[in-house]
Amino acid sequence: MLVIVMLSYLVTAIDCSILFTGETKIAADLKLGQSALSWVQNAYVLAYGGFMLLGGRLGDSLGRKRIFCWALVLFGIGSLLAGLSQSIVQMVAARLLQGLGAAVLAPSALALLIDYFKGKERVTAIAWYSSVSGLGMCIGLLLGGAFADFLSWRYGFIVNVPLTLFMLVLSLRVLKGAPIVHSDFDGTGTLWSVVGLFSLVYSINGASCRVGWMLLAAVSLCLFVHKERKASLPIVPLRLFAVGFRYKAYLARLLFAGAMMGFYFFVSEHLQTDFHYTSLQIGLAFFPLTLFTFLGALLVPHWVERWGNQRVLLAGLLLLLVAFAGSASLAELPNYWLAIALPMVLMGFGQGLATSPMTNLGIKDTRPEDAGAASGLVNAAHQIGCSIGLSVMVTGSAALPSISLIYAFSMKVAFVLIAAALSITFIHRHNTSATLLKK
Repeated sequence: MLVIVMLSYLVTAIDCSILFTGETKIAADLKLGQSALSWVQNAYVLAYGGFMLLGGRLGDSLGRKRIFCWALVLFGIGSLLAGLSQSIVQMVAARLLQGLGAAVLAPSALALLIDYFKGKERVTAIAWYSSVSGLGMCIGLLLGGAFADFLSWRYGFIVNVPLTLFMLVLSLRVLKGAPIVHSDFDGTGTLWSVVGLFSLVYSINGASCRVGWMLLAAVSLCLFVHKERKASLPIVPLRLFAVGFRYKAYLARLLFAGAMMGFYFFVSEHLQTDFHYTSLQIGLAFFPLTLFTFLGALLVPHWVERWGNQRVLLAGLLLLLVAFAGSASLAELPNYWLAIALPMVLMGFGQGLATSPMTNLGIKDTRPEDAGAASGLVNAAHQIGCSIGLSVMVTGSAALPSISLIYAFSMKVAFVLIAAALSITFIHRHNTSATLLKK
């Protein structure tokens, strides 16, 4: 079962990064300008972030196995259509379908871990699960570069088809089914959550009228919270936010994801422009990050058992803080090993240590009927954080004259984001409003 869950999260993580090393050839083949090309990524992010909370709650209402399998089907079809696309319209439609499948797949996979594993086994399973996010981003860059250089960028999408078919067959055989619970579904809350998250992600990552879309997001999310207070079966039970460590974990995850997405995006451009790396060389350049993310994840279960989630998270965030400080200060050096690889070692180890405790804290002590909703919040925080972090870095560095300066600026922003995550997580203060959220 753990293999199924890890593979499902791996393919969604890969799809977030596989475009970075193949986007030039995608643009050439489909005759896309920079604006149109951005929609190849934006379409996936919008659907992924916008439908995440719905995806998390569907598994609670209709059964994990059923929803997980349908999500695999959607993701596989979207991947095939993306690989076969001949125009921007076809590509955007395929990426939207992929994003919708991923929005249901990711929280369903995490909820399955909560259902199947308890105690120490759950900590170990979540450590492996959490390591997949960073590994998937690195593998996506490597695969995207290899396919773009030696075959075609199309294989970066089509390779998902046999993987999803394998996971579908395995899921039907291994996962336990559950009867459909005939209960009232929070349709209004679902609508406001989708409109609110979709508008928020769109305002950050694609909209020309950002203020209007942010206003729509704010109004929709306020209406969503108002509806959830009164709903008998809310799509997101507000009691999930009543525990201090849990909502802090969601905020820390958002800030962490924004910092890491900015690094993946801008270091790829930095390596291509200033180091003149090929697509495959860019993928290989991420090996230190991949290796030490994996090593950090291996240590997490033992360290969490000995020191607890909070201390392991503290160690991970401190390593990330040092790594981003080093990346910013060494950005203009022409030496890959010193300027890129060395910070990647600290960054990978920090990422490996920090991701699992944030996930653990985000789902800790949740009721069984809330497992999908909590998993959806963890993943929604991650996806929205990616959009916020990248958008801030792109907007703030727009006037800078060189990629090396843009990269240095972005790493300073990442440093601030990780520092904020540290502050939110470890500055203890009484939250008197939390009791108002209990149901």
